[in-house]
This record gives sequence, structure tokens and C-alpha cells, in this order.
Amino acid sequence: MKKHIYIFCLLITTIPFAYSMPQVFNKNLTTAEHKKLENGETVIKKLKSVKDFSLSSNNENAQKALKTAKDLKPSYLAEIIQIYPYTGNEDFIQKFSKQILDIPAYAAIPYYSERNDTWNDLYSNAIITSSTNLDKNNKLITANLEMNPFGVINTQINTTETQDSFYYVSTNQNPLKYDGITCVGTKKMKCIVTIFKEGDSWILYGIGAVNAPSVFFLRERIELAFINRIKTFCAFFFKNL
Repeated sequence: MKKHIYIFCLLITTIPFAYSMPQVFNKNLTTAEHKKLENGETVIKKLKSVKDFSLSSNNENAQKALKTAKDLKPSYLAEIIQIYPYTGNEDFIQKFSKQILDIPAYAAIPYYSERNDTWNDLYSNAIITSSTNLDKNNKLITANLEMNPFGVINTQINTTETQDSFYYVSTNQNPLKYDGITCVGTKKMKCIVTIFKEGDSWILYGIGAVNAPSVFFLRERIELAFINRIKTFCAFFFKNL
């Protein structure tokens, strides 16, 4: 059932939108990727370094997202991009915020394991441990996100929301182990999502970044385990609106 829902989400986002592409991307976004965005599809890219980011907007949140990822000095990196028309989606920020801040619902996100060729839940459990409104725009959430085979990931989530922008960053607060080996240190894994209005479009931009040892016998496993999961997380919310 989850597989069918996920495929349905993929299908409905291929319906082309009639609007022009905003000029917020650089030469790292290929012509084919531009076309996918114009057709309402999601672009997901595995990157070699922070020099390969496709976003070049001067938007404050866009710059904050890029700087946060660069400061992490990630060994594993991916970006996720989608565009929605503003017209007809004027309340987009509020809808997106409500969905992504429903932390317990993270346990229902379907995840395809390339390694095992199976569909599973991205998180087996997701529990909010605290939630604080720092002010009218900023929220701080801590949660325990349980992910096989890494166990419980103590996660801090910071969000900033205004009428025409949204910023989300999650950071692990404990070291993560794979087969008994610590492969990601504390605060070394981030999932960043920003949404901002550009012209007649909403720009959705996500980054998965992990600072972990790039050891030959662990690299593929870490990449599949962490980056693929972050890409799945972002793509799920980008497609589900």
C-alpha cells in the first residue's frame, strides 16, 4: 500500500505547470534538470562537494541554508529541488509547515532500501520530547527519531516561518553507529529545507549533509544509509502537497 501511495505521489508531480523558470539557479543545474523543474518534477542530485550547489539566490534563507551546509564540511552531500507556482498556492508556507512539523507522522514515510530491495518505514518511531516557541516566527523542537539500523537519533529541529518563507534544519545530537562502528559524530548530520518566493514561484530547496569519514569500505553504506534517507525525507514532503 505504501509503495502504491509513493508511486502515486511521483505521478501527480509530473503534471507540467505553466509558468516561467525563476533565475535563481547557476550552471550546475543542467538543461535537462531545468526541464524537469518546469514540468513540476523533483530534481534530486548527489553532489561531490559544496562547490556543486545549484542554488545561487540572494534570498536570506537560501544563503543561510548554503552556509550551514558548507560550515559542516560534509563528506556526503545531496540537494533536492522543486518549484510550485505561487498562484493558487498562496498559503503554501502554512500547509508545508503544518505537514513537516507533524513529527510523529515521520514514522509513516515510506523508504525504499536499495541495498535490500525492500520497502520499509523511514523511521520506526518518532516522538517529540520538547517543543518551544522561541518567538512568533521561531520554533525549537527536540525529538527521538528511531531509524534502523542506527537506533534512536536524538534530533534538534529549528524552524523559522514567515508569510513568504520557511526554514527548517534538523541536527543529530548523539553519535550514530553502524554495525557497532561510530560513523557519524554528534551534530555532524543535517537535513536543511528552505522555501521562499521568487517571482511567481515558490522555490523548495533541500540539502542533505553528513560529515563522516570517507573510508572506502564504509562510504557506499553511509551514502546509502544517510544521504538516501535524507533525500527520501525531503522528496516526500516536496511531493506530498
